Amino acid sequence: MQRGQSYFFTQHSAVMGLWLLALVLSHFGRALASPVRDNNPLLGFSDQVRLRHLYADNDHSHLHLQITPEGEVSGTQEKNLYSLLEIKAVKPSILVIRGMKSTRYLCMDARHHLYGSMVYKEHDCNFREVPLADGYNLYFSEKYPAPLTLTPTKGGHPSGKQMARFMPLESTIPLEALYVVDHSYDTQPRSYLDIEDPFGMIDRSNIFSPSLDS
Repeated sequence: MQRGQSYFFTQHSAVMGLWLLALVLSHFGRALASPVRDNNPLLGFSDQVRLRHLYADNDHSHLHLQITPEGEVSGTQEKNLYSLLEIKAVKPSILVIRGMKSTRYLCMDARHHLYGSMVYKEHDCNFREVPLADGYNLYFSEKYPAPLTLTPTKGGHPSGKQMARFMPLESTIPLEALYVVDHSYDTQPRSYLDIEDPFGMIDRSNIFSPSLDS
């Protein structure tokens, strides 16, 4: 190889090296300037509210957890407005569950009795979600050492083994039905505009009120 060609390749290699170094430094500078996105699904989900029915079953029964306007927590065989639940994470693996129609929070007291409360109480209304391999979840009170369970009923009386495994199911109920007055209960929950909503679980943009119609 002649001396001129050798000089040319030496210079070319030096230029390529500097170009690669500049490219690396450019990418490094952008990486320092832009924060790395956190791929933790819990953090990504923290501002979202899931609308689900909590389905439980055993060898003889299948039920969906429901919260009535009176605050009763029970099971219903068919999906309905009172079994449609808002579920939101408030910290890793800890959920708050509220009936979308009854606007009552799912809670458990010190005797492990389930009830629906119009007011959020952290000690009673936080549940820990434990996913199972088969798609079901277990839910435990964060405060009390007891699982969320439903007891099958027969003829209005409890029967059979308690159900503690729940599968969150997507709803097929039109949301418009939530705002139709239900006369099947003697008492009605307070207006969606008046209830406490500390976690922003109600989308008030979909709520119609004559007082807002200007």
